[in-house]
Amino acid sequence: MTLTERFSEYVQACFTGLWIESHEHTDALTEIAQLCRDEDWNLATWNIDTGLSIPGHSEADLGSSDPLAAIRAINALATPEGTAILVLQSFHRFMQSAEIVQALAQQIQAGKQNRTILVILSPIVQIPVELEKLFVVI
Repeated sequence: MTLTERFSEYVQACFTGLWIESHEHTDALTEIAQLCRDEDWNLATWNIDTGLSIPGHSEADLGSSDPLAAIRAINALATPEGTAILVLQSFHRFMQSAEIVQALAQQIQAGKQNRTILVILSPIVQIPVELEKLFVVI
């Protein structure tokens, strides 16, 4: 199964915490972006360098490179009939923060109600024990 097929299955089944292990971030993001266009899903990406990025919005509209703000921003993408996806690149670096772990746990639970999906795109899998049962690794 390709990344796109597996990703699509999990999103359609409303798994709200996905961890994609990949060294090829550009390729993975390209596949995810194409799938989101095909399925009419809202997509946002975040990394520490460029901050939050939403297609169709200028960087000035979006905010900082604060990882906590990025997690909280996904709710603004949610629509009553749609799916919103936030891809957090190299986010394994922030998993030692209690605030980040708590925010992720709360958002993953809330995502089941408003179809918001958090995706961590990272070259390694380092899931804190508090989040182990909330993430599916692809």
